Amino acid sequence: MKLLKKIYFTLEFIVFYLVKLVEANFYIAWDILTPKMHTKPAFMEIPVTLKSDLGLLLFSNLLSMTPGTMSMDISPDKKTVLVHVLYYSTDDIMLKDFNRIQDKIKRVTG
Repeated sequence: MKLLKKIYFTLEFIVFYLVKLVEANFYIAWDILTPKMHTKPAFMEIPVTLKSDLGLLLFSNLLSMTPGTMSMDISPDKKTVLVHVLYYSTDDIMLKDFNRIQDKIKRVTG
């Protein structure tokens, strides 16, 4: 039963990430094709709730694969990640998105 849950959570995570990746690419394309740039770049320190190195690796790599977002640095104690975002809105909205990704990674990595 535990193996089936892992497989389900892994597939769910892959679909979630692919949807986010396509969404971000369309947003970037739309921003490039419109006359006005809608970017609002910012740096954020994201608190990390992931316990495993694999989870942290997945989180930082997946953030960097999304257009407009890049992991810049991981604190030595592995409690925060410095992230550059291209389309900043508010801390609450951004943290909610980042925490949602972390929650999905936790379900996959255990």
